[in-house]
Amino acid sequence: MHEAASGSSLRAELLGAIDDYQSHWQSVDTELYDLCRRRAHQSFADVYAKVVVINRVYAAGISRSSRAQGDRESEVARGLVSLGPALEERLTRLRTASELDAATAADVVEVHDFLVRGLLPFTGDTWQTSFGSKYLHFHWNLVPIFDDRAGSAIRRVLMKHGVSPMRVETSKPQTWVTAYRNFVEQFLALYESLREGEPESNCQMLWTRSHAAAPSSVPSSLLSRS
Repeated sequence: MHEAASGSSLRAELLGAIDDYQSHWQSVDTELYDLCRRRAHQSFADVYAKVVVINRVYAAGISRSSRAQGDRESEVARGLVSLGPALEERLTRLRTASELDAATAADVVEVHDFLVRGLLPFTGDTWQTSFGSKYLHFHWNLVPIFDDRAGSAIRRVLMKHGVSPMRVETSKPQTWVTAYRNFVEQFLALYESLREGEPESNCQMLWTRSHAAAPSSVPSSLLSRS
């Protein structure tokens, strides 16, 4: 009885978040998804536009956290151009999945690692964990958006509703992205707990718990299926 009540409470909480998201941040996200669809990774100008808009709208903190010399957003854009063909190949593979499951989550963690590790020479050897998740999300919306506030929010939700994280198995140790891997495991557990025994439409709730790592709001979808 308690488990059923907890599940009902969680769904009600996320449905409320959906209403808030749809009336505020959904239109912003629609523009960001469109920007990333229109601009690939071959041109510096195209990549720079994506870096600047995602970094500033979603408060990813490149200018604050990077130790690169000069224009730090430009350096990240240069790094992404250098990763371009390999990154596009990985994104293409990711997009073959239609939903988030354990195997897809493992692929997400590994692509995220590829991106943030590849950017190290362009960020003064700083890990752009939050930016990497946000950048990938707007190229494929099953990638969970992460930052400190999103991590705190999902931990509170899991503890409140008694949901345990799920283990995400990857092909090699991911010690350098522990925070993101842990977040994906927590996110996947929440996703699965809402999907179990429910119509597919109930999965829509996930991306909205605190969607948008925006400067003025608690960040980050607990996933978006727009």
